[in-house]
Amino acid sequence: MTIDRTGKKPGRPRAIPEGMIPEVLRLYDEGFGYRAVARELRKQGIWVDWSTVRRIVKSHGYRIRAKYGL
Repeated sequence: MTIDRTGKKPGRPRAIPEGMIPEVLRLYDEGFGYRAVARELRKQGIWVDWSTVRRIVKSHGYRIRAKYGL
């Protein structure tokens, strides 16, 4: 059995490039919701689901805002 070491990491590839994470956080800071951030990224040609945006926001320690400003 031969092990292929072409430099690829095992597992599923990232849904969003590492360089776009600051953009996601910036949009969230500006008051965009998860779906709106995902929509803005689609305009830039990066197709991600809103749940990916939520996971990124939560993993960077942001508190989840209340829905509808309540």
